[in-house]
Amino acid sequence: MKWGKRRDSALLVTMLVAMLLLAYLSTFVAVLPPLPWDAISFHLFFYHIPIAWTAYLSFGVVFAASVQYLRTRAQKWDMVAASSAEVGVLMTTLALLSGSLWSKAQLGYYWTWEDAKLFTTFILWMAYVAYIALRTGVRGDARARLCAVFGIISFVFVPLSFFSSRWLVSVHTNLTSYPFPMINGVILLLGVVAFTIFYVALFRLRYDLETQMAEIETVKEAMEETT
Repeated sequence: MKWGKRRDSALLVTMLVAMLLLAYLSTFVAVLPPLPWDAISFHLFFYHIPIAWTAYLSFGVVFAASVQYLRTRAQKWDMVAASSAEVGVLMTTLALLSGSLWSKAQLGYYWTWEDAKLFTTFILWMAYVAYIALRTGVRGDARARLCAVFGIISFVFVPLSFFSSRWLVSVHTNLTSYPFPMINGVILLLGVVAFTIFYVALFRLRYDLETQMAEIETVKEAMEETT
């Protein structure tokens, strides 16, 4: 998964341009619709949703890679799952923080356990923190197998988090209930693209590090066998 310096540079430049464009459009171009929102919570919305999307995407990759590892036993799929899980935990942390800031601006408090969306997303975050902890506590092939199974099971919290505002009691805003100008939809789509590129960039960095660590571990095992 080594693209070369030119492709890496192009990826980073594209991400930077998309992020700057998102910041400009969401601040100066987006139309505040007739919603019960203030300006701060409205602008946070253009970041919170793309961040949450990348978190779900990250855990979807963990699920797919875990299934592939159990099918093939190829180490690369274990490394893909590990790399994507760490990025996903980061993005879920940012989603929780931005959601809390929205809640403070709109509702007057940062957190309430009675909100199903907050609660299920926190459980989602805890599940993948546990996944990362499991990786540090177990070694060898057993770690890859256990983490693959755990990664598949933990994915159940993704749809639970996503649909919780529809299925359970939540103060989370349902955008389909309000008028939404087309320009805002375009800006939101740009945000999704920008943060998807951000995910790809972070994933590549983490995967390259995981590859280097695996190579070092292989050399260490070879040295131990010869001594």
